Amino acid sequence: MTTSIEPDLRQQVAELTAERDALRAELQGDIPAATRWLQRKVWRQAAALDVLNRRVVSQRFVLRTLDELGRSLSTTEYGAARARVANAELCERIAPSRSEGA
Repeated sequence: MTTSIEPDLRQQVAELTAERDALRAELQGDIPAATRWLQRKVWRQAAALDVLNRRVVSQRFVLRTLDELGRSLSTTEYGAARARVANAELCERIAPSRSEGA
């Protein structure tokens, strides 16, 4: 029986193994092997950032479109929605409404 955690753990183990191998290659003077691992890591991170950026751009597009249509959140609605955010770190990243001093 496998759980949903196992694929994540396997992926982490594979990544750590690859990093270990790259560090060993660097210590042995095989810079091209170490560089290949680092380049693959950079490509993966760039792809992940691209996905997040596309999501943010899409959300901003939806909000601009709603605003152009004359329907955006009122200050009260915005404040109430922000107050419902349980994650304190996320709440800090959400700007307060303009009436609250944003």
